[in-house]
Amino acid sequence: MNKPKVLAILGPTATSKTALAIKLAKDFNGEIINADAFQTYKEMNIGVNKPTKKELSQAKFHLVGEISVFDEWSIKEFQDKANSLIEQILKRKHLPIICGGSSLYVDALIQNYDLLTQKRTNEFDHLSVDELYKRLSKYSLEIANKNKNNHKRLARALEIYSCAKIDNPMKQKTNPKYNFKVILTNCDSREKLYDKINKRVDQMIKEGWEKEVQQLLKLKNIESTNAFKAIGYKEIALAVKNKTNIDTDKIKQNTRRYAKRQITWIKNHYNDFVLFDQHNYCNVSKQIKLWIK
Repeated sequence: MNKPKVLAILGPTATSKTALAIKLAKDFNGEIINADAFQTYKEMNIGVNKPTKKELSQAKFHLVGEISVFDEWSIKEFQDKANSLIEQILKRKHLPIICGGSSLYVDALIQNYDLLTQKRTNEFDHLSVDELYKRLSKYSLEIANKNKNNHKRLARALEIYSCAKIDNPMKQKTNPKYNFKVILTNCDSREKLYDKINKRVDQMIKEGWEKEVQQLLKLKNIESTNAFKAIGYKEIALAVKNKTNIDTDKIKQNTRRYAKRQITWIKNHYNDFVLFDQHNYCNVSKQIKLWIK
């Protein structure tokens, strides 16, 4: 039996994933499911490069601005909601298009990770934040950095990795539910990608990123949330509180490093993808048509 087809757009930041998703949604009667963890939050916009009102009006989007920065949001919650949305979209005879920079979220769908097997044991709750971070870093530095200073999330992540007795608990998979076609967005050179990243950071500052952070700082305990770990928010918050200039160079550097990690992760996990290099939409479209037929 043929599995339902789902399109997945992955790639480093600043490689026009949203623009590509909109164009494909228009051309192939699709609906877009956001797979960027930070774009899910209502209160965050400019700094997470959330789709604009104009972009949101051009195609049907899901999971954009759905929850509060104080709500719990995890890979498991994303997987459940995305799978439900995929079924609804397929019933409408539309093409589901997963789009976002949170690669692990997308992989949870593509590989159909079994995220129900890990039961809560509270085994590591007695450890300090520093000790949790140190231990978790041995399994995954990326996950450790993402949840740095969040005791609850660090303890839970360490518990999952420790119980799994394997390098990556996400390797526990069931039979994939869908036939995925992966599109990897990138620039034709690392220099062009980094230039786009630098210019985008400058543009986001011009668009009012600092004001957005000022508003967020009015929310109680905002700096302890997972949402505030999005790149650039802490640097801008520091400048706002100290009344100093924003360290845009640091934000650009961190964003470039993040993009590099994204590229490495994707290429290490997928060897069968369609490459979109910003200039070859006709070729991408042709391959999608053949895949759908």
